[in-house]
Amino acid sequence: MNIGIVGLGKLGFPVALAIESKGHAIRGWDASPDVQESVRGRRFPHPEDGLDELLERSQLELAPVGELVESAEIVFVAVQTPHEQSLEGSSRLPDYRRDFDYSFLVDAVGSVAQAAAAQKKHLTLAVISTVLPGTMEREIKPLLSDNVELAYNPFFTAMGSTARDFLEPEFVLIGADQPASGDAPLPRLYRSLHDRPLFETDIKTAELIKVAYNTFIGQKIVFANAMMEICHKVGADVDDLSAALGLAGDRIISPRYLSGGMGDGGPCHPRDNIALS
Repeated sequence: MNIGIVGLGKLGFPVALAIESKGHAIRGWDASPDVQESVRGRRFPHPEDGLDELLERSQLELAPVGELVESAEIVFVAVQTPHEQSLEGSSRLPDYRRDFDYSFLVDAVGSVAQAAAAQKKHLTLAVISTVLPGTMEREIKPLLSDNVELAYNPFFTAMGSTARDFLEPEFVLIGADQPASGDAPLPRLYRSLHDRPLFETDIKTAELIKVAYNTFIGQKIVFANAMMEICHKVGADVDDLSAALGLAGDRIISPRYLSGGMGDGGPCHPRDNIALS
């Protein structure tokens, strides 16, 4: 398949190489001169497992957005949606909260939409960037003409293993207004990359799943570190504690107790939480 990707930074560049490694023709664009130079020089300026071999074999081309749209069945948009510095999570939070900055995403999608409208080109536009629920409806859909099919398709990857995580995901999340048929571009692409499950839902739910996934991981890390502190204070072994909980593949490491509206069926959980506190 012919694939385009707008945004070749920490996420987009490894993903482009991963898609290309499975035999697809891919062209990319990034507005940053530094990123363009990295692509031309076949250099990725961040630590990333397994990327050197992909870079050596790569034929990834830079092309303006209009040329990407002209040749591609799918265009991925992988540009940043940053927070202001005080809300990036690396320092004490202020009293106020803000949404992400969507200006880069709006500019990127707008350029793709304008090219598709000018060419009367039918296109699947897949947004990867992290957003809050309602963003596609409010910020992105007004930019699109009827010949552009929108999907919200965020990836669950970690910096340093992006390409591998993309090719070996737990699942693929696709948010769209209508369920995609089996021969639609996105399902066809993913079937050519791996055999992992596709989870299809509406766009707003997909937007929330992405953020909920990251929040759940943060919640697990906070819990593990709280247990570590308690182990240190009482003289227990945190590694044995973690190993024991990891064996509980039914009630703890599983989908159980994740249904909305579920109540606690007895006194054990709240009394133990209160006592431990």
